[in-house]
Amino acid sequence: MKDGILKDVMKMGGDIVNSERFAKAKNVPHHSKDGSIAAHSLETACYALLLARWLNRHGVEVSEEDVVRASLLHDIGMTEDDVFLSRSSEKAHTHPLEGARIAREEFGANETQMDAIMQHMWPCCTMVPPHHAAGWVLTTADKLCSLNDVKRIFRRNPRQWGIEGSTL
Repeated sequence: MKDGILKDVMKMGGDIVNSERFAKAKNVPHHSKDGSIAAHSLETACYALLLARWLNRHGVEVSEEDVVRASLLHDIGMTEDDVFLSRSSEKAHTHPLEGARIAREEFGANETQMDAIMQHMWPCCTMVPPHHAAGWVLTTADKLCSLNDVKRIFRRNPRQWGIEGSTL
């Protein structure tokens, strides 16, 4: 990821990245033992900012700050022990609501950011799509980053997944 994008993410969300809550997210795995919620959230914020900038250049108004802050906080609900320790299917449904609560209480998230966080699991775990462009950007960036995670998992042991010789 380009250094400039990461610097811009830090300008808009440095308080989140430097918080105790985000430090806790560094110890919570995401999709594999290699990745953490914090690393995934940073990657998602960088992709989301790039996408938001592209949309803004093409006439779709998207708040970069809302996108970055919501992206950094979208999986923060996983840092709560009752969510983290729950079954995977339950975790997928509960972490967005818990994340929105944390985002509001600890980081002063606005309604656009909270909606993006609550709806980022659409269409898998919520029937309600995002109501704002920032939510669509977060949802898209999150799916892209999750696909990157899966790709890394498959590349580590292709024989286990029956994809030996694949161009993944």
